[in-house]
Amino acid sequence: MPPNNNGLPLTRIQGFTLIELVIALLLISALAAWGMPNFQALGRSTAITADINRLQSAFSLARNTAITQRKTATVCPTNRQRNACTNDWSNALLVFKGEAINQITSNDVIRVFPAEKTTTVTYNRSWRRVSYSSLGHTDGFNGHFYVCAADAPGKVLVLSRLGRLRIDETPADC
Repeated sequence: MPPNNNGLPLTRIQGFTLIELVIALLLISALAAWGMPNFQALGRSTAITADINRLQSAFSLARNTAITQRKTATVCPTNRQRNACTNDWSNALLVFKGEAINQITSNDVIRVFPAEKTTTVTYNRSWRRVSYSSLGHTDGFNGHFYVCAADAPGKVLVLSRLGRLRIDETPADC
């Protein structure tokens, strides 16, 4: 090889040919197309798990607050102003002292749990709130929360009369 201006021999730089580059891009796009549905299903499953954790945290906080402070504590889906309960359990959850469903003051609010945007939550009792007594018990009978996301098997949470929330093994019919 003839030397360059510095006296060093010239080396030949080799790269990818156009055909090699096109084949590599085709392989990458085929793998991405094959893996995309699995990745989307993982996202939906993660959203359902996040919403279950949100519900469990809200109900545990309300139950523990009722027991430790010996006062009624309530969980309910809330409106945008955070001063009243609604019927849509997919909304943000409000944990507060007392059991009123309207005119909730900021002094009574313990915590707000933001809504998960990609899931829907329904409660089979159609109640606007769940209240805990100072013993940690709820009023009424067992209730079921159905947590669903588009094109994914949903989950069922069972709220016992003793105030505990558990995940049912049978998938929800969404």
